[in-house]
Amino acid sequence: MSAIGISSPVGEEIIQIDSRVAASSVSLFALFNGASRPLFGWLSDRFKPHYIAILSYSLFLLACLLMTSAQDGQVAKYLVAFCLFWFCLGGWLAIAPTTTLRFFDPDHYAQNYGIVFTAYGVGALTGTLVTGRIRDWFGTYTYAFYPMALLAIIGIVVASLMLKRERSPQASSQVGIAD
Repeated sequence: MSAIGISSPVGEEIIQIDSRVAASSVSLFALFNGASRPLFGWLSDRFKPHYIAILSYSLFLLACLLMTSAQDGQVAKYLVAFCLFWFCLGGWLAIAPTTTLRFFDPDHYAQNYGIVFTAYGVGALTGTLVTGRIRDWFGTYTYAFYPMALLAIIGIVVASLMLKRERSPQASSQVGIAD
């Protein structure tokens, strides 16, 4: 989520584009964010959650790698990377509800998804604060993409190992929120 908050400043600082161009590029990014929701919703309904999560984290990792090597004037690299960031982050608004329903008791879906969405918000706040701190420490946003890449790699590993097992029909009748 921190990538959304730094979209325009990164364009100005790292790529050296005009502030109006950087601000208007956010409109393009928002289109990718909006388009990803029905696409990831469709994918989440048809494929196992770990495949969709791995796809999202892989695209996010690619965007991070693009931005760690981005330099002055590389507008296309910046646009592609941030379109991917916004695409993946919008996609999670479709992945999370479906995955929550698949892994936890449907009778407690509202409570479980509330917890998941609260975690999403805490991550957004924490990510934004950490990204700002990294910018303060190093004088550039470039170094913020390294921990983001590391988190994407951790996401790929966790999705590969932990999102494979869905709840069984018998377990859903026996287990509640802590499922």
